[in-house]
Amino acid sequence: MEEISLQEILERLKENWKMIIAITVLFMALVTVFTIFFINKEYSSSTTLIVGKPEGYTSSASDNANELRTNQQLVGTYSEIAKSKSVMSEVNLGLGLDISNSALAKMISVSTVNETEIIEITVTSQDPVLATTIANKTAAVFMTNVTDLMKINNLQVVDIAEVNKNPVSPNLKLNIAIAFLLGLVVSVFIVFIRETLNTRVKTVDELKKLIESIPIVAIIPESAELDNGGGR
Repeated sequence: MEEISLQEILERLKENWKMIIAITVLFMALVTVFTIFFINKEYSSSTTLIVGKPEGYTSSASDNANELRTNQQLVGTYSEIAKSKSVMSEVNLGLGLDISNSALAKMISVSTVNETEIIEITVTSQDPVLATTIANKTAAVFMTNVTDLMKINNLQVVDIAEVNKNPVSPNLKLNIAIAFLLGLVVSVFIVFIRETLNTRVKTVDELKKLIESIPIVAIIPESAELDNGGGR
């Protein structure tokens, strides 16, 4: 197999730079159009709760460290309760949603904020107002369920969910960046495929490699007059 030097690779890319740019721009344009007009936008809204002391509970300063660790452990338990079937069913019924409980659960994510006592409930939907409504309703139902199940009232709302009209998906800039890289790779691949299939001799060096020991008698230079039949 014939080895190709780095200089030859750069020369081939330089010769086909217009095609490389055209293919890359085409990929970026297609992805931009597809992202804007054919992918549904999704919006998210979040509400945060904090796990604190039960109402009416007092403690000394020496108990604060233990209480913090206990509350952080409860966060994991509470996160599971927030997406339980009972909570999803009550939210679904309360809002009169025309979706299944499992579909509703997929719209909701529950996480802790930087390993603190704060729980964040985030809802993603194609309707920003619906996402906000579900987030606040889930938080309210969740707090009630925790009180009934754990027999303690130690959850408080930090921030209620608000309507966010900036879509979180699709990410147009990310998609364009991926299209740029993909277009670049595809165009370079096409260049090398074309060059591999091209059997024409382009340079004197290539001719020398082909004929090896046979001497070259003369070289006819490229001429516009010759291409036009001597100008006649």
